[in-house]
Amino acid sequence: MNSIQIGTWIIMTVAGLLVCSPLHALEMEGYTEPYRTIRVATDETGIIDEIFVREGQAVPEGAPLLRLNNEVHNALLAVAEQNMLAQGRLESARAEQELKQERLKILQSLRREGNARQEEVDRAQYESAVAKANVQTVQEDLVSRKLEYQKIKTQISRRTIRAPIAGVVSLLHKEQGEFVAPNSPETLTLVQLDQLLAYFTLTSQQAAQLHINDKIEITFKHNHSSTEGTIEYISPVTDAQSGTVLVKIRIDNQKGDFRSGERCTIQLES
Repeated sequence: MNSIQIGTWIIMTVAGLLVCSPLHALEMEGYTEPYRTIRVATDETGIIDEIFVREGQAVPEGAPLLRLNNEVHNALLAVAEQNMLAQGRLESARAEQELKQERLKILQSLRREGNARQEEVDRAQYESAVAKANVQTVQEDLVSRKLEYQKIKTQISRRTIRAPIAGVVSLLHKEQGEFVAPNSPETLTLVQLDQLLAYFTLTSQQAAQLHINDKIEITFKHNHSSTEGTIEYISPVTDAQSGTVLVKIRIDNQKGDFRSGERCTIQLES
């Protein structure tokens, strides 16, 4: 009797007949987790005015999740807008500059005719330069006021917390009317479930059979359904205590057929 190993099968010839026998395979058990879990936090503080979502709700990326109270910021914005639009100081400074420039021209003309002293011309030049600098100062101040206005607008925008990814709200950490403090900035937990990660701890020998981007069949234990997964991560380090290697396999879950936290298995050669 002769035998030849091909892949995971042994082909044996017995009395001229071909007999196929599978090699012994090990069933390795793991579990699924969300592809990403984000504890959505804010660096703003204040009382929660409104919560726009509920636990279990799916939200697209950028969707508003909750809003902090804006009363003080809206008042500051109104003041900043008024200051930004105030043009009186600039118009006054420009009028003063025009007056000083006109006086300088007159004195320069009189000086050429011998009807004005050089000291008067020099003083007029100095006053004209000061008036020009005043105009520039007012213009710079208006730019600063516009920046302050934009800053407050940005702060108000940031007080509406938005979804950083498309996902499902798995847990609300705060309630409407509750204060969000700097030492407790988390507001809710958002999980990405359109893809899942299956976690397996394998021996070094078993992990050596796998490669990044390889396809592998995953079976869910609770209903024996199967799907194809893609190997996304193989730890470069073997855990010193257990002697195992962590492997993560990505599962497409666009249709929501699979749940996070379920037990699942893969088949590997012994």
